[in-house]
Amino acid sequence: MHSLRDILETVGQRRKTLEVHTDEESVISELRRQFDTRNVDVTHRQLGSIDETGFVLIRDSDGEFRGALGLDQFEAVLSPEIHPPWELADTEYDQAELFSFLENTLFSSYNRRQMLATSREIEERAWRVGTGRLYAGFQRPDALRAQTDLYDRLVTRKSVAVTVFLEGDCNVPLADDVRVVADSNGELGAFWFLIYDDGESGSQNCALIAEERGNGQYYGFWTFDPTIVGDLIAHLETRYALS
Repeated sequence: MHSLRDILETVGQRRKTLEVHTDEESVISELRRQFDTRNVDVTHRQLGSIDETGFVLIRDSDGEFRGALGLDQFEAVLSPEIHPPWELADTEYDQAELFSFLENTLFSSYNRRQMLATSREIEERAWRVGTGRLYAGFQRPDALRAQTDLYDRLVTRKSVAVTVFLEGDCNVPLADDVRVVADSNGELGAFWFLIYDDGESGSQNCALIAEERGNGQYYGFWTFDPTIVGDLIAHLETRYALS
């Protein structure tokens, strides 16, 4: 892979259908806004007489059923709450089922709040596991500056090695153990990403990558696939001479 965009386009070739069963027009409209892309079809089915709050089926490119999840589990994408990773680790707040259900599904118009909430899921995993490597792409210095306290605390967590990326010069004060990569090649300014490698079995590996294609609107995916996570890390380490 030659760029983050190459990896994004590769995942985008995996067609899926989200079949949404609900009588609430606002819900189907919002899910279509967020996920309806050239590689993800969002279809609508009325609940009718079914006494349910609603649910979503996911199907692959052949129309085969791959899973189902109640709409009540979709709060993390419909109305996200932002919590620091150490609070997520110490509570029963758990969106793992939702994020597994939507893995490798392209979203088309996430806003910054939704991106931040999804990033917290990956940061929480790094905090909880306490080993490995975390790569975080912030695009701009101001975005990194808003998260300095969090990342200064993350780098003190056991044995997590933290590298942050941004476009342009970095004039943000950070803990000495946080590695900074600043570049003006355009890629780092366009992409928001979080990539975590647990440094052990790979069972906790995960990543979020999204390209800003409008003012504060992001197109991308998250994944737990160790091969994709490995490809992302290999690209960053090669292109920015990290190894």
